[in-house]
Amino acid sequence: MQTMTLYTTTHSNTADRVQWVLNYKGIPHQCIHVEELSQAAYLAINPYGYIPTLKVGEICLSESMAIVEYLDAHTPDPTLLPGNALERACIREVCEYINSTVHPVQNRSIMLRFRPDFDAEAIQVWRAEWLTHSLGILARSLWKKTDDAVGASFSMADIFVAVMYQRALRQGVSPRTLPAFSRHFQALMQIPAVSQSAPF
Repeated sequence: MQTMTLYTTTHSNTADRVQWVLNYKGIPHQCIHVEELSQAAYLAINPYGYIPTLKVGEICLSESMAIVEYLDAHTPDPTLLPGNALERACIREVCEYINSTVHPVQNRSIMLRFRPDFDAEAIQVWRAEWLTHSLGILARSLWKKTDDAVGASFSMADIFVAVMYQRALRQGVSPRTLPAFSRHFQALMQIPAVSQSAPF
């Protein structure tokens, strides 16, 4: 079996997604916090410089969506892409909205590039406003059948949604502002296999 190493950092929502999948599927791995490495050393591992990176043997994978899909194919039971092709596409739709729309705008490196005048307080305020707005839009597409984000079973959509909700809380958003997300998170935490694998 190839050794897996997750390069991560504290409070990275993209790394938390991958960590949750690794834990949930019971995949043996080790974690290295990038703070322990020099910038040059990490760039040699991941030329993009972003977090996370999953090293599988001698291959380094970046981008959390690609990593999560690889892990689901690598260890298909329990699957995080259940259902038929259309249902799996709906799961990916939610994940991609979070990955390509919600996450980048509140990313610190992106914000500092476009608003170098923002101090830490201004960054937090902007993040809280953006997350509240964008998650409010996302809620229109969730929980159509059950308490699960998409469909009728736990999936990677639940992981992406819950991790982004936790990010919002860390930016000072009140659970009362996002009540549907709060209910969803609490429902997930009632499932032992889910709560015990959550990276929170």
